[in-house]
Amino acid sequence: KQLKVYGSYEFRYLALTYNQIYEATAANIVMLRNRAEHDPLTGIANRGAFDQCRQLLKDKTSPMALIVIDVDKFKTINDQYGHETGDQVLKKVAQLLEYSFRDSDLPARIGGDEFAVGVMDITVEMKSVIEEKINTINNTLLHPTDGLPKVSLSVGIAFSENGFPEDLYRNADSALYQIKGNDCCYCFYENTMADSSC
Repeated sequence: KQLKVYGSYEFRYLALTYNQIYEATAANIVMLRNRAEHDPLTGIANRGAFDQCRQLLKDKTSPMALIVIDVDKFKTINDQYGHETGDQVLKKVAQLLEYSFRDSDLPARIGGDEFAVGVMDITVEMKSVIEEKINTINNTLLHPTDGLPKVSLSVGIAFSENGFPEDLYRNADSALYQIKGNDCCYCFYENTMADSSC
C-alpha cells in the first residue's frame, strides 16, 4: 500500500521514495507473473497456466469443451523453411486461436507444435460453433497471404457437462489420435471418425 505524501520535507521525501519502490516492485511482480503464465514465443498461455486452469476448473459445474491441436507436418516446415519460419507459423496459429475464441476461453501452447483451447459454457449440442471456428482457421492457414507456407491443423475435441474432469484431456487427445496422419481434420470424442471432417 502506498503512503500519503504529507508533513515535513523529510517525511515527504521518504514517502515519495517508498512509493516509487512500491510501484517498481508491483510492476516487477506483474511482469514476472506474466512471464510465468505466458509462452515467450507466441504470447498466449503456456502449459503451466493451462494446468493451473485445469485444476481450477475441476470442481466447476458448468459445461465446457477441450480442443487439442497439432500443427500438421510441422517438422517438415522446420526442415524445409527453417526454424525462424516455423516460429512464425506457431505465432500465426496462436494469434488465430486467440482471435477466433472468446476472452472467457483459454487458448494455450502446451508444447512444441501442440496447442489446446478450453472453451467455456458450451455443450455438445453447440459443436457446430467449434466446427465453424476450426474450418475458418484452417481455411486461413491453407490460403496464406503473408508469405508463410501453407499449413493446417488436426484437432481433437471432447465435451464435459461439469468443468474439467480427469478424463477430459485424455478424451480430446484420443479423438486427435483417431485422425493422426489425416491432415486438416477434426474429430469429436463422442463419435470419433463419424464426426470427423477434412
